[in-house]
Amino acid sequence: MTTLYNFNEELAKYGLTTDTYEKVCKDISDKLEGNNDLDWAEIQAKYNITCNSDTIRKASSTIFGGQFRTEYLKNQIYTNPEEFSREKELDKKIADMRKERMKLQTANIERNRVDRNESRQEMYYEYVGNVCTALPLPEFQPLYYDSAENELGYIMSLADIHYGAKFKSENNEYSPEIVKERFENLSGYVIEFIQKHKATKLHIASLGDMVQGILRVSDLKINDSTIVRSTVEISRLIALFLRELSVYTKIEYYHTPSANHSQLRPLGTKASEIADEDLEYLIGNYIKDLCIGNKRISVHLAEEGKQYIEIPIMGNEVIAMHGHQLKNIENSIRDLSMMRRSFIDYLLLGHFHSGKEIPSFEGCCNDTEILVSPSFIGSDPYSDSIMKGSKAAVKIYGFDSTYGHIETYKFILN
Repeated sequence: MTTLYNFNEELAKYGLTTDTYEKVCKDISDKLEGNNDLDWAEIQAKYNITCNSDTIRKASSTIFGGQFRTEYLKNQIYTNPEEFSREKELDKKIADMRKERMKLQTANIERNRVDRNESRQEMYYEYVGNVCTALPLPEFQPLYYDSAENELGYIMSLADIHYGAKFKSENNEYSPEIVKERFENLSGYVIEFIQKHKATKLHIASLGDMVQGILRVSDLKINDSTIVRSTVEISRLIALFLRELSVYTKIEYYHTPSANHSQLRPLGTKASEIADEDLEYLIGNYIKDLCIGNKRISVHLAEEGKQYIEIPIMGNEVIAMHGHQLKNIENSIRDLSMMRRSFIDYLLLGHFHSGKEIPSFEGCCNDTEILVSPSFIGSDPYSDSIMKGSKAAVKIYGFDSTYGHIETYKFILN
């Protein structure tokens, strides 16, 4: 590196000192940038530079700029301890600021991901909202007088509708039109049940797979409609069903937050890889919107981040979920109780398409049980191929405040 002595010696050739050199450089820089109108002769005369003006012009890119200028400034810093210390302090502050900025960016990555997911869901929610409108209120019938202290509580399970699918199997035929017919028939069955048992309230648990979706490419062969249209139509069908039942009783509707067929799997993603992209979230919210204003219908949605929904009934703790997340059904109550750090009395599941009641543990007055709901869709070509089909059905479970689950009613739909 050139020493400060050599710089001073070079400047002396032009009759300059380090102080005047800085001023000359400033004027030349301003001239080149158009910030002053001095010509080269005026600059030569202003600082008594011992060379002609043309030499100054030529030296503007050498002695007064470029590498020489850079080396000069470095030597000034290195030979001035205070300037060097100030430079180091600035470097340290810049490094600290960069670290803090990186910390903030890292902390915001997860927040941005959550916000992005929520925004996509809300945007999709708004799009479908242009189609859905709230249902008009029905003409309500008087509710039965609740005088029995030991009246049972009832939960109806509604699982695996797979709306949008269309097929014909050995013992079953299915299409969106047939879904509507089954809902009409189910309404009659349930209204008759309400009147017979004088039920003042009915809990309804939606257990997922409300739409057929596009779980795999083969689903395209059996889908009779687009996913968006299916989502809107099944939301309205369920809301109309709840509205009709609300004429005769109060409805507590619980919608599970996720399932496998309702997952969106863009760009070849695997099962549950983008778990938040689930149409059950959309369907549950729009059923809630469609029922706004009907004081006899309460729609309950799962807490954010949970894969299940809680249904308290007659002092019993019931957990409802689709069931595709479970690896071992028999141990599921134990596993969920450990995860939640609280005991579960009953686990209500869909997904498996055939009804089962599996005792899990014995309590003081009741058994804890896994209640697997039959499917609304019934058997299909796949179940025929493995010879494990079952009738399309819906069940209502009766719960006592002391003995828990003591009754089961089954309504065959095909």
